[in-house]
Order: sequence, then structure tokens, then C-alpha cells
Amino acid sequence: MTVYKKDSPDYFIQSVFSMLNQTIKTNDFVLVCDGELTNELERAITKAFEGNENILNLVRLPQNVGLGKALHDSLPLCKNEWVARMDDDDIAHLDRCEIELQFIEKNPGLSIVGSYVNEFEDDPNDPIRVKKVPTEVNQIIKYSKRRNPFCHSTLMIKKSDIIAAGNYSTMRTNQDVDTWVRVLNKGYLGANIDKPLVDFRFDKSTYKRRKEWKNSKLMIFVWKNFWKQGYCALWDFFVVAIAQIAICIMPESILKWMYNHLGRKVDDKT
Repeated sequence: MTVYKKDSPDYFIQSVFSMLNQTIKTNDFVLVCDGELTNELERAITKAFEGNENILNLVRLPQNVGLGKALHDSLPLCKNEWVARMDDDDIAHLDRCEIELQFIEKNPGLSIVGSYVNEFEDDPNDPIRVKKVPTEVNQIIKYSKRRNPFCHSTLMIKKSDIIAAGNYSTMRTNQDVDTWVRVLNKGYLGANIDKPLVDFRFDKSTYKRRKEWKNSKLMIFVWKNFWKQGYCALWDFFVVAIAQIAICIMPESILKWMYNHLGRKVDDKT
């Protein structure tokens, strides 16, 4: 987990508690402070880990480097081979890690394991929708030609395989899909569990952020590289580029309607 000075202390505490209270406990909670934090966040860290100081592996970066670089630098510091990723404003179901570890044990050969998520705006007990992603290996590879096949804050990743594939991308945004496609392109395998294991905070500002041109431009750049590397076809790149441009220019109300009605579910039979 990473934490940044603009993050919410309340959301952070809620997220940390959801991981500390898992049915299978961790012995290594790696928390990366991405630059200097506010006094409120410093107090939140103390409060969140009270009684669990022995498992806190606190990494302090002297300046803000962005999520990608923070994860790139801290993944090698994790003690365990399987590492659970978590965002500091999302909420893990209390059996998330147990279910994922059982799945890993039953499905050897995987390097990435994720799940569906419940997306919510205000109350995690009142989700606005379920985001489904493909579950099987071949579906994930097909899906990844045009879209991110994983929900980042649900993932459990095999540290040695991710590092062998080049570690996390150091991009400030879209670093997750750039990482996973590179990992898949090198022959490593991933799967998703067909149930929500994390509540994903999708507040009203999320729509506005996803319409920002800098994010869309970087997404187009990422897929252009995928095409150049031979991972996807030229037509796949064009579809992504056109979709990203459309997201930027369409009204926010239409984007919200599309999120609610289109493309948020995957038919596992296709």
C-alpha cells in the first residue's frame, strides 16, 4: 500500500483495518509513504497500526515519485513471495486474502490473481455496480488487447515473477496495465476469481479524472507501445485511441451513463 499527502486519513484507516483484520493475517505490511505526509496522515498511521507495529514495514520516500515508481521501488522489499496489493481508499472483504491464497494453491503456475470489485460512491454496503473482469487465462489475454484485465487493488502477485518480467512500470498513471501486459507478454499467467473481494471507492470526481486528457494521452501511448511490441493488432490500438479521445470530449453525464450501463461486465462465455 502507498500513501500520499493528499489522501484521506479516514479512508486510509478504514483500508488498513480491512487488511489487518483478514481471516489470514499478514506478517509483513509494507506501507510506502510517497513523499512527505501531513500531520493528520502521520497520526492516522500511528492509529491504524497500534498493536501491530511489529508487522509494519514502513518505507519513506524523500519526495513524491508517483504510484508506479513507489511500487517499483518497494516490491523487492516485501518479505513474502505472494504480495497482496491494496489502495489506501478501498476496502477489502475480510476473507479476501484467504480466498485468493486458496485459489493460488489450487491453481499452480499463476503469477497474478485478482477478482471482481464492488464499486461504491458513498456507502460500501450500497454498491452502485459490480465490475466484472475475465476469469480464465485465455479470456484475460484476449481482453488485455484492448482493456485492463485486472482490478489493481484486488491483486495478489508473485513477487519473483513480476520482478523477473521487469517489475512495476514507473509511469505515474496507467502503470498497472502497462505492467500486466508486459508480464503476460513474457508468458506469465493470470486469473480472476468470479466474485467481488474488494469494495472500490468510485466517487463523483472519478468521472472527471478519467476525462483528463493527460490520462487518455498516456493510455494511447501505452497501447501504441503494445502494438509496436506485437502484443496487439493495429486495429486494437485504433479502438483504444478512438475510445480514449471519445471519453475526453463527451459530456460527463454521458460517461457516467456508459459506466452504469455499458462495459462494466464481461460475459465469461465470450
